[in-house]
Amino acid sequence: MRPNKGGLIASALYTVHFLVFSCLSYFAGLKSSVLLAEMAVLPAGMILGWLWSALGLHDPPFDIDSWMNSYLSYFPVSLLVSYLFGWMLHSLWRLAVRRIGPGLDRIDARLIKRLHRD
Repeated sequence: MRPNKGGLIASALYTVHFLVFSCLSYFAGLKSSVLLAEMAVLPAGMILGWLWSALGLHDPPFDIDSWMNSYLSYFPVSLLVSYLFGWMLHSLWRLAVRRIGPGLDRIDARLIKRLHRD
């Protein structure tokens, strides 16, 4: 099975996003560094936050000092979420091209026929 082009593009964009926000959080003040670091792992935070709420948990199921509560452990989850999002967008785009594309070709042919009356 080949990797999806849309998923790979979304993953690459997310990796750049993660690197930019991680670097900015390293050089920022205390309050803004926390906000920037959370923006770096936003996809995982949204998905896992929803999952923990759905399971009835108020906090993550692991300790605050655990290695699983670090931003580097959220990166693979965010990368997977961004890949799936890119895969979904790419699939929707291909579906739209298949459904709408032939109709656009007919419209183009009619316009060319009408405009080129010699």
